Amino acid sequence: MKKTPPPARTHAPRPSLLNAPPPETEPVVGLGAAAAAYFALALLYFLPAFLPGRHIFGTDYLQSGYFFYDFISQRTGQGALPGWVPYVYGGVPLFSNPGSTYYPIRWIADLVAPTSRFFPILFVFQFAVAGLGTYLLARELGCRRWVAFLAGLAFQWTGILTSWVYAGHDGRIIVVSLAPLLFFFLHRAVRTGALPWFAGVAATTAFALLSFQIQNAYYLLLAAAIWAVFCLFHLGVVKRRAGLAKVVALGLAAIAFGFATASVNFLPFRDYVGQSPRGDTGGRGYEYSTSFSMPPRAILGVAVPEQVGANIQNERDEYVFPVYRGSSGSPFRLHTEYVGATVLLLVALGAYYARRSRYWWFFAGVGVFALSLALGGYTPLYRLYYELLPGLKRFRAPDLAYYVLALSLVMMAALALERLAQVREAARAARRGEAGADGPAMVRWIVLGVVAAAVLGAGVLGTAAAEMAEGTVGLTPAMGWMRFAVFAGAAGAALWLWMEGRIASRAALIALAVITTADLWVVGKKFLRTVPAPGELFAEDDVTAFLRSQPGPNRVFAFPAQSGWPEYINGPMRYGIEQAGGEHGNQLQRYNEFAGQGERTYVDYHNFIQDARFRDAAAIRYLVVPGEVGEPWLREAYRGVRGIVYENLGALPRAQLVGEVIRVPAGGALRALQSPAWDPRRNAVVEGSGDLGIGAGPLQGGARVTAHEPDRVTVATEASRPALLVLADNWYGDWRATVDGRPAKIHRTNHTFRGVVVPAGRHQVRFDFVPADLYTGFYVYLACLGLLAAYGAFLLVRARRRRAGAAPPEG
Repeated sequence: MKKTPPPARTHAPRPSLLNAPPPETEPVVGLGAAAAAYFALALLYFLPAFLPGRHIFGTDYLQSGYFFYDFISQRTGQGALPGWVPYVYGGVPLFSNPGSTYYPIRWIADLVAPTSRFFPILFVFQFAVAGLGTYLLARELGCRRWVAFLAGLAFQWTGILTSWVYAGHDGRIIVVSLAPLLFFFLHRAVRTGALPWFAGVAATTAFALLSFQIQNAYYLLLAAAIWAVFCLFHLGVVKRRAGLAKVVALGLAAIAFGFATASVNFLPFRDYVGQSPRGDTGGRGYEYSTSFSMPPRAILGVAVPEQVGANIQNERDEYVFPVYRGSSGSPFRLHTEYVGATVLLLVALGAYYARRSRYWWFFAGVGVFALSLALGGYTPLYRLYYELLPGLKRFRAPDLAYYVLALSLVMMAALALERLAQVREAARAARRGEAGADGPAMVRWIVLGVVAAAVLGAGVLGTAAAEMAEGTVGLTPAMGWMRFAVFAGAAGAALWLWMEGRIASRAALIALAVITTADLWVVGKKFLRTVPAPGELFAEDDVTAFLRSQPGPNRVFAFPAQSGWPEYINGPMRYGIEQAGGEHGNQLQRYNEFAGQGERTYVDYHNFIQDARFRDAAAIRYLVVPGEVGEPWLREAYRGVRGIVYENLGALPRAQLVGEVIRVPAGGALRALQSPAWDPRRNAVVEGSGDLGIGAGPLQGGARVTAHEPDRVTVATEASRPALLVLADNWYGDWRATVDGRPAKIHRTNHTFRGVVVPAGRHQVRFDFVPADLYTGFYVYLACLGLLAAYGAFLLVRARRRRAGAAPPEG
């Protein structure tokens, strides 16, 4: 029998370079081009705030911050270092909450533009830096240029940055925009051990701390420390003892230099913090620390902010306010956690494609840690953080930590996109293996899964949510899910076509850049508003004009949340009017106690309202109320459009002489003020022991304020015998007094005010605010900035010489 020969074997054709697609030119987005794009986009985004007759809107900024920055600009224009602010809460030192006073970009803006342009200039710079820092970090981690460029766009316009514009939170924006730059410098410094990169760590740390957004800087330094330890192990530095010691020493020196540069803020604040409402070493309790925690339902806002409630409600013609649904753990939330459909889609792809990347898993881990911090009291983990992490007890609003998660998601997306590019390259070169088979297929299925989930969310979660209240405009939750599905589908289609080789990388770059920016701008632009320029917005009204016309100095008390005046809480500062209240947030705790410390608030003014002695001793001459008040101690002084101005007939003058002193032990002043023995017209309460030497008996004479400037007060006195001059301005240890040019001790009087013993006869008493720590910190600050600038110039000159030396000879 003949054997049947086996069938001939067929072989798949071998890969051939002739069959492979031609090499593709990678799109190159260099550092210069990326920086130019980021700055151009930032300028375009904030252009409405630069238009003539317009002013950027911010809830906290317009109510409070603008007037402080205007005050700072005026004082620096007069050649003075801003020290004391007399216009709110009986006076406060500026360093109690300096904000970005000493941030170099703010200083530069002050030189070239009016106060109303500070924030737009600052925001353009910081948003561009956010993109540029992310670009550098992505490049440092091995991403190609166009991938790094896309990462920069994603973080530059991430929701947490764009929405903080709405409240005018410049300090938060400064810190967050610098975060990727600090991560870049740390990684490069650990990797190379070279001094210039540690100088970058020092400069970035200094700039973040100069924002004086201490809580955001705390989270940044915490995340940066974790990142540095990871880099030491991942890059193998821990295996080289000598190299490890050098890197650690230089790293610690860089952080120390950053704090030294910010000493202009921290050196004077070190003494102040114990006298502030937030100065208690143990904090104000767990409930306070967990207030403004990020509610778990807000996690949905990472993808669909409309589900949380980022819609717009018309409150007035000029203003619009975000509306948030349901219980959010706080009375208001003026931000969004949105990171964009492109980022979330790439994070989902990264779970498969970048699963072997240690960097990807690092950012996943630190992101989860940041989320657990942001959730605050909604997770039992925060109790552990509260007890173990030093300094955390002093903070509230743990949801501020969320920005670390936003940065982590962007970096995870960048690493995933880089891995996709590598897979695509391998597929084009070999037409087989991982990329040629399941690579594009996985992209297809993951994209379809994300889009399907968004559509399902629109049908289930979106429509099940409560619809918007009548009179609101914006997207419903269902529409928000559909919006996300549209952008996720567009980004997914671009990725899939690119992975299949149907579009080139350049086309993918353009498509993803447009989709990412448009997606984030659709949400972020809701938080950018403009209002009329300050001259029109803060124009003097009739009540302000009346109060300004009265001889002073006077102090005014407008019943909080009742009177229509002032329209902007700190608006009277613009016209030199001093308030018994105002807006600050970190005023002197003693003044809070004098006015009436609230149980859940810093101050509720119950002493002013219930006890005339406190009101009179605080020299509150005028009260502004919404309607008529029939009290015998009040006289109607002016009836205005926004309220009625009453004169307090019992108000004591700003400076007065008393002939009797009640001495009490330390800490006993407030109790003595509440006793019947205290009569502010006749006596004053001073803590301590011993006779002040003012004698006894009838006292004739008086005191008159002859000059009242922010950092200097002059009082003329005439007395028949030695007496205590009481100045109803807040006491602080940096005030100095002289009587006829001779130094005199300032006694803390009536719990929070100033008192100086004056002899019989005519004398001149002068009070000067001399904050020695502020001056020292300022000189250190200037020296550190000078060192950074000089070293930066040296590096530029050296680099230029090296390039010149490497250039081929001409001819």
